Amino acid sequence: MKNIFLFRHGKSNWTNPDHTDSERPLAKRGLRDVPIMSKIISEKCSNIDLILCSSSKRTQETLDLSLSAFSKRPEIKILDELYLASSDKLLSILNENILSHNNIILIGHNPGLFDFVSKIDDNYMFLFPTSAVCHLLLNKETKHKLTYKDFKIDTAIKPKDILLN
Repeated sequence: MKNIFLFRHGKSNWTNPDHTDSERPLAKRGLRDVPIMSKIISEKCSNIDLILCSSSKRTQETLDLSLSAFSKRPEIKILDELYLASSDKLLSILNENILSHNNIILIGHNPGLFDFVSKIDDNYMFLFPTSAVCHLLLNKETKHKLTYKDFKIDTAIKPKDILLN
């Protein structure tokens, strides 16, 4: 069985109007929430072997804050094509990496992440707020080209679910 974690970047800081969208760093809330959500990922799957990360500043900061949750440093790929990627582009990137890896985190953006989960199950309403994680399982024999229906949604967790307990 393969584990795929879709991880939306932490809350970004909008205070500097000179920053382009891709240059925006994490806000205080993002700095607080990302380590908590990374620990959740680690508890579900401690053996992450690949992290695919968008090239934006906020996603790379999310990546940096996540690494301490894992005992072994996974392979990391920073990909420009993940920046604001569509769900179809996310699927294509996963297809490029799924045969050689078992446990993957993909750190990205909305609306692509929301659309990806919606295409797996259009009755599953998860809006994917910042720092949210959706755990997907791939329990079929891995094929060369996956479709959305090959994934099963295990859990979807947002920071409010954890911080309110």
